[in-house]
Amino acid sequence: MSTLADIRPTILVVDDNATNLSLLSNLLKELYRVKVSTNGIKALELALASPPDLVLLDIMMPEIDGYEVCRRLKAHPSTKQVPVIFLTAKTEIEDEELGFSVGAVDFIHKPFSPPIVLARVKTHLEIKSLHDSLRVQNLFIKKTFSRYMSDEVVEKLLESPDGLNLGGESLTVTILMTDLRGFSTLSEKLPPESVVRMLNSYLSRMTDIIFEYSGTIIEIIGDAIMIIFGAPISRPDDADRAIICALEMQLAMDKVNELNRKFNQPELEMGIGINTGKVVAGNIGSDMRVKYAVVGSSVNLAGRVESFSVGGQVLITESTLKAASLTVTVSGERSISFKGLEEMVKIYDVNGIGGMFDFTGDRGTYDISLPYPEIEYEPLENEIPVSLEILDGKYASGTKVRGRILKLAEKSAIFTSDVELSEFVNLKVFLRDQIINRDCIIYAKVVNTTLDDSDCYEMRFTSMRNYLQESETGKFL
Repeated sequence: MSTLADIRPTILVVDDNATNLSLLSNLLKELYRVKVSTNGIKALELALASPPDLVLLDIMMPEIDGYEVCRRLKAHPSTKQVPVIFLTAKTEIEDEELGFSVGAVDFIHKPFSPPIVLARVKTHLEIKSLHDSLRVQNLFIKKTFSRYMSDEVVEKLLESPDGLNLGGESLTVTILMTDLRGFSTLSEKLPPESVVRMLNSYLSRMTDIIFEYSGTIIEIIGDAIMIIFGAPISRPDDADRAIICALEMQLAMDKVNELNRKFNQPELEMGIGINTGKVVAGNIGSDMRVKYAVVGSSVNLAGRVESFSVGGQVLITESTLKAASLTVTVSGERSISFKGLEEMVKIYDVNGIGGMFDFTGDRGTYDISLPYPEIEYEPLENEIPVSLEILDGKYASGTKVRGRILKLAEKSAIFTSDVELSEFVNLKVFLRDQIINRDCIIYAKVVNTTLDDSDCYEMRFTSMRNYLQESETGKFL
C-alpha cells in the first residue's frame, strides 16, 4: 500500500557545496521527496534512472557545469519536460539569457531566501502538473481524432489556432461513398454479437486502407462510410488517391469474407461511388458540439452514384475521371439524369488504374485492377415466375408486376417484365421455392437493359430474404 511519502513530488537538488545541499534538503524534505547530487555527472545518472518532478541545479560545478546538465536533460525524451531552476550567484543578464536558452524555467539567486525557494518550487510544480494534464488530454484528442482521419490531418487541426472554430471554406474535393449490399437484411437474421463482429472486422480493414491513402472519414453510419480526399489537406492527386483507395477496399473484401467464413457468417459485398466537385468544408455545429464535415450538391451526387453500384463495383463520375492524373481503365459509360441537376451526368465503371504515383514518398509504377470474371448463365428448363416490385430509393411502390426468370448465374439473372424497366432501378423480387414450399424475397438491381433480346433484362442480386435450396439448376446463390 502506498504511503503519502511515495506519492509526493520528487525534487533533485544538485550543488557541489555541501552546506547549500544540506540547507535545501532540510527545507524541502517536509513537503517533497528529495534526492541530492554534488556533481553534474551523478545528477544526470539519477535523473535518467528515475526522472524527478523538478530539478534545483547549481550552475558552477566541476567536470560539467549546470548549463550542460540542463542541455542534456532537455535533449533526453524522459527528462525534457522536467522543469529546471538554476541556483546561482551570478547576476548578469547574459547569464540568465543563456540559462533560459538551454531550457531553464527560473533562477534563484544565492544566498537564497527559504520562502522564495518554496514559492518558486511550488509554482513550477503546479505549472508542470497543468502541462502534464494538457499533454494527456492532447494525446487523448489525437488518439480519438486518429480513428477518423490520418495523423497528418490531426496534426494540422491541432496545430491551427482556430482549428476547432466554427466555419468553413470552399474546396474542391473527391468524395468516396461506400455501402454494404443487403446488410440490413442480414443483420435482421443474425445475433447482435455476430453483426458487431462483422462490422468491426470490415471497418477495421477499410479504415487502414483509407488512412494509407490519406483519406478523411467524415461519417460511419452503420455499414456505410463517407470519405473525402482534399480536406482539410488538399493534394494534387486527391482523385487518384480516392480511386486507388476504392479499388484496394474492394480487393480487401476477400480477407473480410475469409474471416466471416471462419466464423460461419455470410459473405459481404460492397458498392462504391466517387464524385469530385466543390464543397463547403469545415467545422459545423454549435459551441457545445462540433464536427468536421462537408456539404454541397457534390456530396449528394456521390451518394446517388454509390446507390447505383452493385457489390464489388466502383462507379465514378466524369469529373473524377478528368481529375485523375493516372490512367484509369473504365467500362460501361452511362449518362444519367439526376433530380436537381439540369445536365446529364456521365458515370463510369472502374476496372483499374495505373501509372507513376507517389503515395509513400517513393515514386514508382503503380498498377491495380479488379477481377471481373465472366458471368456464366445457366438456362432453366422451367422458367421461374416472379412478382416484381419497383423500389424508389429505400421505399417500395406497393405495385407488383409479373415477370419470369429465364437464366440464372451465381449472383445474377436474365428475366422478363410485363412493364418496361430502366437501368439502375431497384427491384424487390417475390418468388416461390417449390422444393420446400416457401416464399423467397430477393432484392436486386437492373444492370442491363440492352441485351440482344430486347424483351429481356439483366438483374444483379443485392440481398436475399430467404435462400433457395439446391435444385436441378444448381445453387441459386
